Amino acid sequence: MREVVITGMGIVSSLGIGLEAVLDALETGRSGVRTVPELAAANHPIPIAGDVVDFDAKAYVKPRKALKVMSRETQLAFAAAELAWDAARLEGCGVDPERLGVTVGSNMFCPEVVELDAAFHACKNGDGAFDLDRWGNLGLAEMFPLWLLKYLPNMAPCHVGIAHDARGPSNSVVAGDTSGLLAVIEAADVVARDHADVMLTGGASSMLGMMDVMWHAGARLSRSVAEPERASRPFDAKRDGIVGGEGAAILVLEAREHAVARGVPVLGAVRGYGRRHEDAAASHRPTGRSIRGAVAAALATADASAADVGCVSAFGASTEIDDRIEAQAIAATLGDVPVTALKSRLGHAGAGCGAIELVAALASIRCGTVPATLNYETPDPACPANVAAQARPPRSPLIMALGHRITGQAVALAVEAQ
Repeated sequence: MREVVITGMGIVSSLGIGLEAVLDALETGRSGVRTVPELAAANHPIPIAGDVVDFDAKAYVKPRKALKVMSRETQLAFAAAELAWDAARLEGCGVDPERLGVTVGSNMFCPEVVELDAAFHACKNGDGAFDLDRWGNLGLAEMFPLWLLKYLPNMAPCHVGIAHDARGPSNSVVAGDTSGLLAVIEAADVVARDHADVMLTGGASSMLGMMDVMWHAGARLSRSVAEPERASRPFDAKRDGIVGGEGAAILVLEAREHAVARGVPVLGAVRGYGRRHEDAAASHRPTGRSIRGAVAAALATADASAADVGCVSAFGASTEIDDRIEAQAIAATLGDVPVTALKSRLGHAGAGCGAIELVAALASIRCGTVPATLNYETPDPACPANVAAQARPPRSPLIMALGHRITGQAVALAVEAQ
């Protein structure tokens, strides 16, 4: 099996666009959570989130006409991929298109409400109510013919692959909040098995589209809206729920010998991973057994011990059950390792969160710092993790990135900063 390394990273997040902006935010303690003007204008009871501001897709997307069939999530992913492509010095390097692939984690994308407006009104009956029987003849006629192409979850790898003539393995992973890290693992396996030399991989998602906001109806969200930057409180005793977010992060993975031959710097190396599941789909009350199993598997495949891990990039959702089972799993498998929870700054970007937080954590660890977890002020005795309330040096360059779901899935990825 070939050694898999990271040679480029791109990030589009509520903390900024590009690694330099994100590192500046991490160093200065800034939060990307704010009152979102669109949500406030809609009088939504929870108008706070970690949204991406000042994002102009036209600055990244090529060809420009592709924007017509790109959802916001796909635009964010494409931009992150362009930043990663440039960082890895792939333009003009002569990489074989047949050995270049793309794998991205995503959600099922929700359409924009305005795109359904005309179709909805066309289906009204005489009483002004929506009549589904009118959809086939009247509603569909009002829809943009290529509408569906905007919202398929595999559109991010498709557009990135087309733009860079990537003819190698292409895939999308749709597994909720674990999607981004699972996509990185899948791409790393492709390179390790010698099925590609270079893979662009990561995750992209948004929890802020109005259709998505209405569908979830505020479920599990924090109600601490008076001070947005203090609402996300992973592992803190006063946490009261998730703060929504959006963003994308893409990493360039390649075989070490391929990177050396190109003469590009190596940012990190994939050392091991674990993927586990416990039966909690019906109860939504996982025990953390899958998290413990994923961490143990990641240590085993990395040929590492708990003492070798320098820090944990925790999932840190800021809910009662998610944080409790994760903190207990970390303490049981990794001991007193420093823990950072970056949703305290970024908000929860859903399927993209694992990749976004991995890129942010890796960039910070390469600068010698475990980023502080914001708003960790009152330790919860039920969360026995060594949460870094202040920035501190890592114990070693080995990062353990975690992701899990309320339905029982868990993933752990060990990456060594270089």
